[in-house]
Amino acid sequence: MEYTALHTLLWLQTAFVLTTQEFVKLSVTPKITAECGKEVTLNCNVSSSRHGLSIKHMNWSQNNRSLCSLDKEGNITHHKHTLSHFHCEYKHGTQLSLIFKRVQPLESGDYRCKLQSNQGAKHQYTRVELQECCGIVEGVWTGDRATCTFKNIYPDGDVHWFHGSHNLSDGSVRQHTTKHVDEGGWLTIRSYLEQNSSTVPYNCSLKSSTSGRYITSTLVQNPELQARSISQEHTHPGRNGVGSPGPLWTYLCISILLAVTLK
Repeated sequence: MEYTALHTLLWLQTAFVLTTQEFVKLSVTPKITAECGKEVTLNCNVSSSRHGLSIKHMNWSQNNRSLCSLDKEGNITHHKHTLSHFHCEYKHGTQLSLIFKRVQPLESGDYRCKLQSNQGAKHQYTRVELQECCGIVEGVWTGDRATCTFKNIYPDGDVHWFHGSHNLSDGSVRQHTTKHVDEGGWLTIRSYLEQNSSTVPYNCSLKSSTSGRYITSTLVQNPELQARSISQEHTHPGRNGVGSPGPLWTYLCISILLAVTLK
């Protein structure tokens, strides 16, 4: 008799838990693509088919590390477990939002929203992915070489040097490239060429290792040779009295071609 009563009690308790959990629902966006350098918001919405819902606790977390939590009084507590600037907001009595000013590479991944209420407990996941990104591009002439630097890069990429339409990355000219990863997961890529004898600018482009497309580029030119070329144009003007547009025209053509390629 005691055996039957105990099993009945356990069955009733299990049925009650399952029934109450069916009343409350938790909804999130399954996948969010974070745009480079822009704010990202993860919303977690609570709903119920019954009246009298009371939220006891909610939180957003990543890798079992709580980022922010909400108590039954509606107070939010932030926990600093990430490099990015973020904050949480609670609206309409049913929505807890996790807002990043900017997502860093190491912070992409799965985020969990968890609920505890008088009508049951739930949790759901949102996956955050970071799109291709390049923050800063610098092309300078240092010493006797063309150098370009790409900062805040995601994901990894390969540097391709061009001289006119010729891709110098085919090995015809030696190039040296170094890569460094900072604590947030951003890459800094620096490359330089062992060639400096042309008045035509060099094009330094970064090709994404993920999509295979060029995501950014810059032009680098020896300022001394450029000045010498301009001086010669003024000294030996063309027959119509206008200096030859050679290097400048080539520069403009490369810029237009590059703009079309990156679209």
